[in-house]
Amino acid sequence: MQLHEQFGRRFCVSVDAEGYGGRDDCAQHDMQRTLVQLLDAAAARAKLDRTTWLRQGVGDEELSLVPLGPDEPRMVDDFPRQLDAELARYNRSRDPAERLRLRMALHVGVAYRADNGFAGQGVVVVSRLLNAAPVRSALKLAPAVNLALIVSDVVFTDVIGQGHTTLVADDFRRVEVSEKEYRATAWLRVPGTDVHRLDLGGAPDQPAGPTPEDARARPTGSGASRSGLVNNIFNNEVHADHATFGISGGVHG
Repeated sequence: MQLHEQFGRRFCVSVDAEGYGGRDDCAQHDMQRTLVQLLDAAAARAKLDRTTWLRQGVGDEELSLVPLGPDEPRMVDDFPRQLDAELARYNRSRDPAERLRLRMALHVGVAYRADNGFAGQGVVVVSRLLNAAPVRSALKLAPAVNLALIVSDVVFTDVIGQGHTTLVADDFRRVEVSEKEYRATAWLRVPGTDVHRLDLGGAPDQPAGPTPEDARARPTGSGASRSGLVNNIFNNEVHADHATFGISGGVHG
């Protein structure tokens, strides 16, 4: 059995800038510098030490592996919030074509240094989340926003669903990710807009029936209830000689 000395579970953070490939060389150079500066500034405001992160930059992207521990709630709550604020300040006086807008993905999983970068399924998952259709569509459907955030189900359930942040379940929209070989549930948040109102191709906010994850993650009473309303739809003719139509076991006030 081969052992990797740096094997371990880490908080995986990946960001990518929109519209990088359509810019000229000088603009791409400026965008790379600005991206790092804004990430550094947002981390500092969130009281996170970026010197402890393993970081891998590729043009308009950065993938970071962060040690697990007490900083995890700040990674989910404060860091994206501060990054959105930094982006807003940067973009305020710029033309739409010059704005910097980001997708961000968060996951916890096995990730470590390897001979040609990073290895581990945590790295694969955060990459699939970052490039998933729902988060890409969200950024395009809300042109005024600066950031679209997608988090894995484990991050949502363990950090947000258990009340370790100022965020609540309804700040996020449940989406299904299908990217290459990866299939999983994830959670989408778009600061500055109501993510539940975005038309993401007709994907439901949540499965039709309740699941254990729903009960654990969503606060009691979330979502509108239409108890007492019944919608009967009949197609073509219905032969109902000697039949009785009614409702039993309903809710009584």
